[in-house]
Amino acid sequence: MDIETKELKVLKDHRGWLSEVFRNEFGIENIAQVTLIVANPGMTRGNHYHLRKTEWFCVVKGRAILALKDIDSKETREITLKDDELRIVRIPPRVVHAFKNDGEEDVYVLHCADESFNPQDTDTFPETLTT
Repeated sequence: MDIETKELKVLKDHRGWLSEVFRNEFGIENIAQVTLIVANPGMTRGNHYHLRKTEWFCVVKGRAILALKDIDSKETREITLKDDELRIVRIPPRVVHAFKNDGEEDVYVLHCADESFNPQDTDTFPETLTT
């Protein structure tokens, strides 16, 4: 499974913190859409795959389990993403993905894609990995 992760540098001081999340140097090019996704406690978001779209995800608040499955090889994997270990994950086409909020607070996920959502051609195919 061609999943890439990159740990992010977090700069903290008395004002708060910042992190450069989506940069060309991280292999992110042609950004077409950035979305903020919120998952309520115990809820799952995703459970689908794309044939064309590459996506990058970063949990910026909370904790989530990212379940993955390659639709060709059937290989599966889980990655824990949390705000105190900031990193991005690259999800290529043909990989089913789902975020499960296994905490007690909302999870905030920054999402970046190389293709904007088009309601007439969603390139989104449902497949349940987790509920």
